[in-house]
Amino acid sequence: MADYETGESAMIVTENDPVTVEEALKSKKWRDAMVKEMEAIERNQTWELTDAPTGAKPIGVKWVFKTKLRENGEIDKCKARLVAKGYAQHYGVDYTEVFALVAKLDTIRIILSMAAHNGWIIFQLDVKSSFLHGELKEEIYVQ
Repeated sequence: MADYETGESAMIVTENDPVTVEEALKSKKWRDAMVKEMEAIERNQTWELTDAPTGAKPIGVKWVFKTKLRENGEIDKCKARLVAKGYAQHYGVDYTEVFALVAKLDTIRIILSMAAHNGWIIFQLDVKSSFLHGELKEEIYVQ
């Protein structure tokens, strides 16, 4: 982009997020992001290391990498998440319920309009790893 009146110009450069662990391990910033994720998993006592019993069908996991940007396009942080490959499961066989803690845009609009109408103060909060706090009755095995 160029500002023709002042003669200044700027260029926005984006880099691709790693697709594989091998790619991510070549970069210190992605290794650090992976360490932070593992620390959060350990801190929240998300799992314990054990051998799966005979007949159990462990779910695989994979790393997902995403560069988070600020509003001005600058890099805010590199985010690495270790996620279960839930897509390998089948409803009614491997699970019977689905929970997605995601607010719909319509719900957010209603809440914001109510807050504006009533003069309420709005606070925004980004909860990291909120999905890790669910209570499971079943034993789930990942590998």
